[in-house]
Amino acid sequence: MRHNLLRSAVRKPHPLAHTASSALSAAVRQRAHRSAQPRCSVIVCTYNRRDMVLSTLASLRRQTLPYQMFEVLVVDNGSHDGTMETVYRYVNAGMQQRPQREQWRVRCLREPQNGLAYARNRGLQAASGEIVVFLDDDSLADPTLLERLLVAYEETEADVIAPRISLRWEAPRPHWLTDDLLDLLGYFAPAGTSTLLQAGQTISSCCFSARRATLLAIGGFTPLLSKRQSMPVTGEMYELCQRLRQANYRIWYEEQARVSHRIVAARLQRAYFVGRAYWQGRSEVMQMQTSVSRQEHSRSHTEIPTPLLAFLRVTLLPLVLEWLYLTCFLRPLLVCARASTNERLLTAMAQARCWGLLRQQLASFHHVPLDGSHPTVLLILPEAADTTDTTGVHLAEALVQQGIICQCSTAALSLSWLWRYRAYGQQCIGILHFYRPGAYRLTFWQRQRMYILLRLAHRWGIPVVSSDTGGWWQNVRTARFRHQRTFERHVFAQSQMIFSAAPQPAQLYPEPLRQRVRRLPLPGFRGILPPPVEREMAFRQLGLPAHVPCVLLSFADQHTERELLMLLDAFQEICNVSAARLLLVGIPRDTPQATQMLRRVALNPAVHLFFKAVTADDMPLYMGAAHVVVQPYATLQQAGAPELAMLALSYERVVVVPRLPRFDGVLLPNGSIFFDAGSRTSLAQALRKAQSYRYQISAQDALYLDAHEGWKRHVQRLKDFYLQLNKNEAES
Repeated sequence: MRHNLLRSAVRKPHPLAHTASSALSAAVRQRAHRSAQPRCSVIVCTYNRRDMVLSTLASLRRQTLPYQMFEVLVVDNGSHDGTMETVYRYVNAGMQQRPQREQWRVRCLREPQNGLAYARNRGLQAASGEIVVFLDDDSLADPTLLERLLVAYEETEADVIAPRISLRWEAPRPHWLTDDLLDLLGYFAPAGTSTLLQAGQTISSCCFSARRATLLAIGGFTPLLSKRQSMPVTGEMYELCQRLRQANYRIWYEEQARVSHRIVAARLQRAYFVGRAYWQGRSEVMQMQTSVSRQEHSRSHTEIPTPLLAFLRVTLLPLVLEWLYLTCFLRPLLVCARASTNERLLTAMAQARCWGLLRQQLASFHHVPLDGSHPTVLLILPEAADTTDTTGVHLAEALVQQGIICQCSTAALSLSWLWRYRAYGQQCIGILHFYRPGAYRLTFWQRQRMYILLRLAHRWGIPVVSSDTGGWWQNVRTARFRHQRTFERHVFAQSQMIFSAAPQPAQLYPEPLRQRVRRLPLPGFRGILPPPVEREMAFRQLGLPAHVPCVLLSFADQHTERELLMLLDAFQEICNVSAARLLLVGIPRDTPQATQMLRRVALNPAVHLFFKAVTADDMPLYMGAAHVVVQPYATLQQAGAPELAMLALSYERVVVVPRLPRFDGVLLPNGSIFFDAGSRTSLAQALRKAQSYRYQISAQDALYLDAHEGWKRHVQRLKDFYLQLNKNEAES
């Protein structure tokens, strides 16, 4: 009944607004007395428009909505004409003489960084109302604007509501200004009645409202596409509506909510419309680049930037030809034909838009536009598809889910990427993140090229970080893989930060690198792994007897032949008192022939050897058959791959690992059995214990190994390190 009364009051004609809203005001006042917080926050962003913003505030002061129901936030975006002082005097004039119910709430904020998006985000963060209304400082609100918006939110349950915006002419309208150009002046009336806006329809920037939680959920306003002093771009509303619709939010047009946009004489010149068309062209390119940047996280992108020749042929050539056609043929033809002023204006606007497209494409290829948000991360992953290689893919996906623009490359770095993402002023735009650089399979000339590009990255202000998660190349001490260890040490030496899961970096890194190490705990994989194959079926597929009480699994491609021989000797000691079986999967890295290992395997029927490369797709089969995963590393301090142990723990398998810095304090003690590195006797004792050890994952262990929460925490800490690195670069 109350909603029907409100609806009937709102639908009255505008001249009778004060009379028709009396019943509505009574209902609203009852709600105002029950709530101390304002329901609506009006945000007025201003820059050097002292007189205009006072008119806007005067229209808000005449609102029929009770003052307890709304607040006004005036955000000064760096004005130097005394705007804030004038606003203070206007707001406080006669405030003490008015009763409490007639005192409106006005707060004045300052946002020194120029840009409409920065000012709006500042107001959005400071607002306390459920509904935020953004009103330009050259707009005048109808007395019933806020009242009708609140009723519309109650009736429609929309997430964003845009009012009708009419034009208030402060100079005579020119004869050539046709109705199809009024949208460029802020006019907004997409329908004759209130309706839901469909895809492709964009709201006006002069005035719109939204639920505060909705705007915060999509990340607020994008600075790159927002109007600022040096670049009056116009693509903010289009991009905002795109993000709202992608998140399934509803955008509503309310016909009865009215706003007037003041049109001064300076905007009624043809030069103004031509300039708008030029910046419209530049805005379209920025919108496209912003949309593409949000999607560039697939690992298949091995060369992120467009090659120069393809850029010239596909992008620039059509724009140049179109601009030449408009400039050299169509515009002179219209002059000779004595076409109408409006027709010539439209052609001039098309020419200006084409020129804006061309200029912005050239500028973007020269340098990625600075949007003031988090830098773009180029994550360089190894190309090897071994058992621990999937963590890099999970990291890239987690970065994207946390809102970081992440581009991926496979063991490659391009000069064009460095050039486009070099530092701009005092702010870095790109970050190079090397993930497991020792696993890159590079030729001599590829390594030399990478060294040169790393020097250029430092020279151009691009921070370099790296992740050290261990790997077989650190354990294999033959000359065959010396270049991989050398390249890894070089990348670490060039990195401002080194991320490692080890709690004691002093045991892993020399003195110059210890100060750069940041601990980043490894997340688990529980919840994203494919389920293991049922043990009975896994036994049949691997040729294991059905009565085997315990199966020990070791991945030979992560170890040297010497370590595997130690494992075989330790397993031989327990074979006399146990019916356990040992699975060896993969080929030793240092000796592909593995002659000695093959001889030992041939003499022990309890050892099953699968001489094949291990991929991530094989993990459910091997983990389904195994009870225990063994990593028989030697005494080398740098050895160890804790990711593989975390993978086994996530499958609820017991792990047998040596006491080395990469494992100590990283793995769960409930599911881990430690032995002295390089000791066959200690390893044999650990294998005996593992056969009778029963590991059941607890609730606390499940939380620790949960992939979704683990990767979320992992990336959040990584984001903090990125921001700290960005701050250090700016200070230096």
